[in-house]
Formats: sequence, C-alpha cells, structure tokens
Amino acid sequence: MDALGERLQRGEADIWAFQEVWTDDARAVLAAAARRARLHVVHGGGGLMLASARPLEDVHFTQFACRGIATHVHRGDWAGGKGFLSARVDTPDGAVRLVDTHLHAQYAPDGEDPYHAHRVGQVVELAHAVAASAEPVLLAGDLNLREGRPEYVVLMGLSGLRDQAAERQHREPTSSSGTRIDYILTRGLQMDAVRNFIPQGRYSDHGGVWAKLRLRSAALPAARPDPAAVALARRTLADGLADAERRRTRERALAAGATLAGAGSLAAARLTRRRFLFGAGAALGLAAGGLWGVSAERWIADEERAFARVSALLDAF
Repeated sequence: MDALGERLQRGEADIWAFQEVWTDDARAVLAAAARRARLHVVHGGGGLMLASARPLEDVHFTQFACRGIATHVHRGDWAGGKGFLSARVDTPDGAVRLVDTHLHAQYAPDGEDPYHAHRVGQVVELAHAVAASAEPVLLAGDLNLREGRPEYVVLMGLSGLRDQAAERQHREPTSSSGTRIDYILTRGLQMDAVRNFIPQGRYSDHGGVWAKLRLRSAALPAARPDPAAVALARRTLADGLADAERRRTRERALAAGATLAGAGSLAAARLTRRRFLFGAGAALGLAAGGLWGVSAERWIADEERAFARVSALLDAF
C-alpha cells in the first residue's frame, strides 16, 4: 500500500480505481497518499476505492445479490460483500460515469467452477446499471473473467461496453496466473493508448492497467442488448438456481439427520452411565443440525432468491 501510495503522487492518472483494499489500515494509507496528491477519494464495500483529480459526485455502492456460496468460508468472496462502486465525474467535455468493481473469483477449471453462475449473475447486475446510463461510462476492475468466456460474452452483449484494449490487440496478462482478467471497458469514450503499468508481482498478484481516454459523446442512448447474450444469461442463471435448489434439499436432509442423531444421543446420555460421551455426541449432532438448517433455510434460500431476482433483471433487456 505504501508503494501504491507513492504511485498516486506521481500524477500518472486523473482517475484511479482500486480493488481488494480490504482493511481500514489499507484504506488509510491510500487515502492519505491521495490527499497529498490532491485527489478526491471515495470507497464502498467489497474493498473498492476510487480516487480522482476532480470531485466525485452521485456516489453509491451496490452490493451484488449473487454473492457466492455462504458456507464456502475458505473463499472470501461471499463474506467480502462484493459489488460495484459508481460515481460521476465532471470533465471539461462533459460528465463521465465511473464504475469500479471486483467479481467473484474462479478457483476451478472451466466446466468445474461452482461459482460460474454467480459470476454471470454479477455481470447481469453490472450490465443492467451500465446499460441504463445516459452518461459515457468508464468501467474498471478485477473482473475475474477471460475474453471469450460466457461471462465476458454476457457483459459485452448486455452493457454496450467496448473492450478497446482487445481491439488494439493489447492482450497482455494482468495476473500472476498469466491471464488477462483486469479490464478498462468503455462506452462513449475513445481509448487512445493502453498499457500495463505496475510490474506483476511487485505490489500484488495483479498488474495495473493504464489507459488514455477522451470523450466521444456527452450523452448516449440506452444500450441495445444482444438477444444471444440475454439467452445465455437466462440459461446460466437457471442452472445456478437449480444447483442451489439441489444443495438446499441435501442440506435439509443433513440437518434432519444430524438433529435426529443428536436427540438420540441426548436420550442415551440420560439413560446410561456414559453421559459425557453421549452428551458430547448430542451437542455435536444438534450443532451440526442447526448449522445445516441455517444454511438451507437462510443462506441457500437467499441464494435462490438472488438468482430469481437477477433473472428478472433480464426482462429489462
């Protein structure tokens, strides 16, 4: 964070979009550096932060409805509360809508990724906000998706955004895994130059992306969606909902079984001399039953509602 703060003060950019600024200490370091560079700073949930040479207005953070799988505590995505941070910045040529975001990570190979539908859901939520903007849009962030993948197809097909880096044949990897998953995407802006500007591995497992942009139009019509992208999103969200329903049925059964076993152990503890052993078994069974019950009736139920709600957003397209 100290090294990134030093970069802020070099005047390399008018607008900075950060992701994974998770802690109060990290935010404090970057905010102090930004103030020294006379930048205006706003931050939202999900570790997002924007800094700008011009004042940021109409600022709001929207948390994704499709957050991931709550019980996968070994991943930080659900608990991290990811979403997108949006703000308007006025330039001499007109206002621009800034959007900073960080999508759910992919931890498994294509075809085995349990979070694929969640990421598509996040893309639909993002595209819904972007497509409705009458202002030119600059979207920047760690999208955790690769060019050509279904999530990419849905995002580009629904939002009207352009991947001008790809159009300019600038496809340099942005992550230590050797893939391009960090993007600057635009609508109503012309990209005159683009490059990677933070050496990978020096500050982070991601490299920064820098672009020189100019305004093409002060106002835009609503984006015209690609029907194939809408259909692809519908199928993927339906698959995600079906998977959540299967997990809910399974965890309901596990909750019932564990609760029954715990009750049986509790009864045995009262009738036998091995009260400690059966008491421990009862506590374990009842606790497990309660946890699976909460997972099924709250977390997965919320997940099902999120898939249904995001699917309804597709009607707007």
